[in-house]
Amino acid sequence: MKTNYFSKVENKYVFNVSLIFWHLFITLSTLAVVVCLAIFIWSIIPASQREAEKKPYPAKKQYPAPIKVELNELQIASTKEEALPVVSEQIQTTTTTTKKPVEDMRGKVDYESSFNTLKTLIPSARYSWQGAGYWSYPYGERYWTVYKQEKYRQWNVTEAGIEDKLKYAYHRANADNYIDKKQILDGYISVLKLLAEEKRVSAIEYLMSNVADNISQNVNICKSLTNVVTNMPKEGNNAYINQLALFGEKNPNDGSPFIDYTATIIYKFDVARRAEIIGRLITGYYFYFSNNLSMLKEATDLFLPLLTRIKPENQSKAIIQYYGVFRTKNYARDNSITQIEDEYQQSINEIENQYNIDQLAAQQEYYSDKMSKTEYRLKSLAGIGGGIVLFVLIAVVLVFFSIQRSVRKIEEKIATNGEAENRIV
Repeated sequence: MKTNYFSKVENKYVFNVSLIFWHLFITLSTLAVVVCLAIFIWSIIPASQREAEKKPYPAKKQYPAPIKVELNELQIASTKEEALPVVSEQIQTTTTTTKKPVEDMRGKVDYESSFNTLKTLIPSARYSWQGAGYWSYPYGERYWTVYKQEKYRQWNVTEAGIEDKLKYAYHRANADNYIDKKQILDGYISVLKLLAEEKRVSAIEYLMSNVADNISQNVNICKSLTNVVTNMPKEGNNAYINQLALFGEKNPNDGSPFIDYTATIIYKFDVARRAEIIGRLITGYYFYFSNNLSMLKEATDLFLPLLTRIKPENQSKAIIQYYGVFRTKNYARDNSITQIEDEYQQSINEIENQYNIDQLAAQQEYYSDKMSKTEYRLKSLAGIGGGIVLFVLIAVVLVFFSIQRSVRKIEEKIATNGEAENRIV
């Protein structure tokens, strides 16, 4: 009797409560699997890096206006011409020892055409292309006289010819193939065409002696020189070409712009003084304006209106005096400009530094997100696996309970049938 009572309680309450309990576990494990699956999908999406924003640069303060120099401040007539500061120049050497590379034949035909043009401009019949030198005999002249073999004599160069100097110029300009060599040679030809024949040898000597170490710089220098040469058709001395070519070689940034500026103003000076004025402009750039082309141009532009009141023979002296007085009168302005530039550069540096900090922060956030996603991916996989295992275990338990319940019902049915049979008997 007591056993039947407990069986009824178990069937009515315990099984039902257990089923609710285990179904709740199934629901929770299913939700856990779904959540972990969502986290896994999120974790496999690549992390994106935040773009750091750079603040716009501030507007630079306006420079104060320059203080002009009046003509009466120069006292040209009563002042002796001051000695110009000496601008140091480096002496170039031509002794190089290189291993001969495999020759690149591309563009050779076009190069030879330009080379023939150069020979037309400087005819070898009237001008020497060979240079100068002398023979020496290491084993004595008698060996050469008897055997006539080159190993018994040696040619010693005292003056390189045009072709040898061209080879050095190509080497100095890093022109390693015929295409590049043609660019250099065409630049020389563009200058020589504007000169009288008797001036061409000295001009190309100057050009070949002042060669920058890259092709484009040399091409730009020659292009700028053509504008100056055009404005000096009656100049008998080519020394100004040497000055400008050397300036262009030594100043990669300001070289061509300086020569271009010279071409725009040189015609305003007296014809007989133009070569001398070019020297004054170069001296002003180096000595008075400390390699600042914009300051040189500013002062020179203010000087040009005074030319009509200056005698031609005093122009070169006047421009140097003007530079000196201009710098003295504008000393305070120069300090203001320096302060403006320093403040502007400081503002730019602050913006750049903040931008770099923001970039580092964004990069750190990116790596942090990347690591976080990796960590969540592993945890989500563990959660999915654990949820599935829990789901399977609960399913096994529920199957067990279902079997047990079914067995109980079968037993109860058998017992009921047995009691009925006994009553009939």
